[in-house]
Amino acid sequence: MRAIYKIAKTELQMLFYSPIAWLLLLCFIFQTVFFYTGMLEGFVLDVENSGRTYWCSYRLFVMGHGGGSGLWPSVVKILYLYIPLLTMGVISKELSSGSIKLLYSSPISNTHIVLGKFLAMVAYAFLLTLILFVYVVFAWCTIDNFEWAWILTGLLGIFLLTCTYMAVGIFVSSLTSYQVISAVGTFIVLMLLGMVSGWGQQYDLVREITYWLGMNGRVNTFISGMLCSEDLIYFLTVIALFLMLTIIRLHAIRQKQKFTITLYKNLAVIALVCLVAFISSRPALLAYADTTSTKKNTLTPVAQEIVGKLDGGLTITSYVNVLDSRYGTYAYPHFIMKNREASRHFTRFKPETELKVVYYYADPNEGMPGRPSAWQQARRLCEVYEMDSTMLLSRAEVDKMADLASQGYKFIREAVRENGQREWLHDFTGRGLLEEGATAVALKRMVMDVPKIGFVTGHRERSMYGDVPYDMGYLLTHRWNSGSLVNQGFDMVEITLDKDIPKDINILWIADMRTELTPEEESVLGKYIERGGNLMFMGEPSHREAQNKVLGKFFGLELTPLLVGPDVRFKGTLPTANLLATVPTQRVKDLMYQMKSTYRIAHENCAGIEQVEDKGFKVEAFLKTDTIGPVWTELETTDFVDDTVKFNPAVGEVSKVFNTAVGLTRQVGNKEQRIMVTGDADCLSNNEFVITRGVSAANGNLLAGCALWMSYGEVPLDTRRPDTKDSTVSISMAWYRIFKAGFKFGLPILLLGCGVFIWFRRRGR
Repeated sequence: MRAIYKIAKTELQMLFYSPIAWLLLLCFIFQTVFFYTGMLEGFVLDVENSGRTYWCSYRLFVMGHGGGSGLWPSVVKILYLYIPLLTMGVISKELSSGSIKLLYSSPISNTHIVLGKFLAMVAYAFLLTLILFVYVVFAWCTIDNFEWAWILTGLLGIFLLTCTYMAVGIFVSSLTSYQVISAVGTFIVLMLLGMVSGWGQQYDLVREITYWLGMNGRVNTFISGMLCSEDLIYFLTVIALFLMLTIIRLHAIRQKQKFTITLYKNLAVIALVCLVAFISSRPALLAYADTTSTKKNTLTPVAQEIVGKLDGGLTITSYVNVLDSRYGTYAYPHFIMKNREASRHFTRFKPETELKVVYYYADPNEGMPGRPSAWQQARRLCEVYEMDSTMLLSRAEVDKMADLASQGYKFIREAVRENGQREWLHDFTGRGLLEEGATAVALKRMVMDVPKIGFVTGHRERSMYGDVPYDMGYLLTHRWNSGSLVNQGFDMVEITLDKDIPKDINILWIADMRTELTPEEESVLGKYIERGGNLMFMGEPSHREAQNKVLGKFFGLELTPLLVGPDVRFKGTLPTANLLATVPTQRVKDLMYQMKSTYRIAHENCAGIEQVEDKGFKVEAFLKTDTIGPVWTELETTDFVDDTVKFNPAVGEVSKVFNTAVGLTRQVGNKEQRIMVTGDADCLSNNEFVITRGVSAANGNLLAGCALWMSYGEVPLDTRRPDTKDSTVSISMAWYRIFKAGFKFGLPILLLGCGVFIWFRRRGR
């Protein structure tokens, strides 16, 4: 150990007696100061202009300000420029000058030589890290509730990456006596380490090894605030690999061994590394530590609970249609390993999960005149992507594995349990990710009962299917909309009121019934309400006569005539008087986290809701009118495009603040019955989500909040995380300019002073 220390000390003295080490440090400081102060200035301006920013630690060190890269990613991008210049002479200068023979003649081994020189390089890497740590300390002093653990995790990743670069540089330096060739060779090896993850991906065992060896993205895990055993082992193993190869190289020179013997030793070391790579990447052997305060890299507790209930084996199969327009995102063979990375946050909690990828070809429009067959299209595509066409399954073959026709033969994942349960896992991101919310909802169907909604038909109600403008398919049953209720964890079925409502119906939905119920249907509805069933009743002013009969009989409510109130905020469409923007009350914001103070609900042709009789329910306002100018019940005007509306109390028009949605509750047995009544069904129609209203409308949030309330918080799943507390920078612009000057001039001057001091000291000796 003493020999290693002496070699390291000597190497450091030689390093800092030369100008190259000081020039690299100076360049590193100039670049990092430029990155750091540029982003910090943006935060200080945010605080001075708006009094607040957000996620300061994250945005400064990870994401950056204004959409750019943060300090850590910026450092990673430039780091590879410094190391080859630093390590190019570590061993090559010994070889060129002949001083390597003096080392060989001394009582030290090749291992001592290599480890001593590497220790010196680690000390230099620590110095670079120390410079970055200065920025961290300054951020801690100026950012409230600074994310220490997260940011230091990223700094650890940068340190390990630097040490890995050093090990690579030392190895390349041992291969030649020319320092320039050593520097260029280090660049080449680092480039190959960035490319190796894409090699041999079409071969099962090879892809595991080469993907593991790839250096690209390894440090990103640390920067995102996650410590993973695989990434830690990767850096330590790659460092050990290149140091061992260097020792073997020096031993071959020293002992003048045959090339074959050296080759066998190198292959043995590489084989050992491959074994470590394969073992350390097994999901069951991985260990994680999320250092972020919000646990952003970890499944939320509700998702963890669902995964924990998945007893037995689980297989997640990704079905990729090569004729899909988005095939490039899931292209063979690179998607196979990317799929594993995309699933890691779930397999972390269920490591025995088996991941499969099935490639097939299917053209839903096959058979159209002049259109090539699916096989002809697939074969042509295989030629373009250099893909083996024999591995593709035909449409008939893949149909035996799963009902992909119901999914339109688009990219889809299917989870299959050991007991035979199957659920689709949609990718709403379009990037091949296993999104937490949608996946957790699908898995929940396997282990828990989900609420069932009975959608009433038979009286010309809105439909829960299709794309007709005034129906509700987009928000209720559209399988490619992540916010639709079927994708949020609800089962939906159509029912009629001519027979008793099934016991498994948890929520009844009546959307704009246009004709009156028969006495028998009223009796069926009455039984459901009497047993404590929850209900969503959406009315419309144009059909209020039929709807008021039900509302008055069971709830003591009544819909008013059409509400009007000119609102100039509706700039995206023709601003007619029958367009209203209502606001959520404090009560609904307390009940539904999806509703925020700044949100508005857009209504077209809306009625108010009045309580005319007490039926034993507690009635609370959920939405109230909030428009510029008065709102009143319009009894005269019907053409809101060409005519001008005027308030006329003489004909019975009333002007006041109206409730446009109310919530009713009462205790029935051991549960609280919940009913919601709205004066507008158009607010959740398909048409509402293709029109630009010009206001911050949150109609979709209203649906999600109502669904959460009526399902007693069961679904949609609450996958929210707490907000970070590092929300402000406590430094003024004046003080920032002073510190900026200190960083830009003080650090370089301090560095130059140290360099001059060492130079004079050496000269004096």
